Amino acid sequence: MLRSLLFLPLLALSACVIPNSRSNTVVVTDTKSVVENCKKLGELEGASPLGKVLLRDQARDAALARLKAGGAELGATHVESSVADIKWKGPSTAGTAYKCGT
Repeated sequence: MLRSLLFLPLLALSACVIPNSRSNTVVVTDTKSVVENCKKLGELEGASPLGKVLLRDQARDAALARLKAGGAELGATHVESSVADIKWKGPSTAGTAYKCGT
């Protein structure tokens, strides 16, 4: 029992996504018209391994962070996802990465 309690903080840290300057510039939107003239780069998943344990607001924040980080890795400027809606209640955390502009 004690051993499993020691691994709990490690598990929590492994679910974190640390934002960086590239991921902070990625815009997550739920409005398709924002990305209609952009180049599609790929599909993303924002689910966290702790998604079922986190409160809804924390799960949404974690999904947004994962979508931004994944978008940044693909070179995206935008990610279209239902998670961007402030009224999001899950369960979908999927998104599509786009490169807009030049």
